[in-house]
Amino acid sequence: SMLGLAASVFGDLFSHGVEIWLAMVIVLLIGAAGGALNGFLVTRVGLPSIAVTIGTLTMFRGLAEIVLGNREPTNFPAYLTKIGLVAFPGTKLSWIFVFFIVLAVLYAVVLHATPVGRSIYAIGLQEEAAFFSGIRVKRIKFRLFMLSGLVCAFVGLLDAFKNASVRYDAGTGLELNVVAVVLFGGISIFGGRGTIGGVVLSVLVVGTVNEALNLINVTQEKQNIVFGVLLLISVLLPNGADGFRRLRRRLQRAGPS
Repeated sequence: SMLGLAASVFGDLFSHGVEIWLAMVIVLLIGAAGGALNGFLVTRVGLPSIAVTIGTLTMFRGLAEIVLGNREPTNFPAYLTKIGLVAFPGTKLSWIFVFFIVLAVLYAVVLHATPVGRSIYAIGLQEEAAFFSGIRVKRIKFRLFMLSGLVCAFVGLLDAFKNASVRYDAGTGLELNVVAVVLFGGISIFGGRGTIGGVVLSVLVVGTVNEALNLINVTQEKQNIVFGVLLLISVLLPNGADGFRRLRRRLQRAGPS
């Protein structure tokens, strides 16, 4: 929804004559502000993150519709609308894929090679223990929410440029895809486990599957079934071994002594 809101605000500003780079900065600030709102409600007010993000998901989408309505701004500069097609200098990769690689590398370095990354893992694994270990749990979570909003706004800009147009419903339905990709990449739904490398590999695999389904003209409804199955598998597999061991112990206790 932040993707859609960011794209809608950018399209509205551009259509009203705001200089394009200034519009982009404003959109990124809005993304950070939306993430900060989530972070404030979770870390300071103490509301559950799932409830907060579901609420703001609906709110951001509604704001996007109010801002843009049925309009569909176009005519963005050609040098921006070609970033999904034109190769990055010296490579055969598109600009959007290069942005993805850069972000993946940065996240990997921070998460796997810095004290901040270890603190994030500790918070995910056991928040209370992390707090009593001296980790600034609320501050880190607040900044992570802000970063999430900022990145979503940036992706909203990329989506607008890639499609050379903007609609308020941009990004609708991506929530399920994102959750499936992350969990399928080995991230624990309970927190504290997983790697950026696993997520990158999952993105490539799921993206390939999605492209293959599009090539053979599989409808969006059937693609949603595929992502739903992937989501179930990604949740069941990591817990399958533990479940099997618990079942075996129960059977052994139930057997003759």
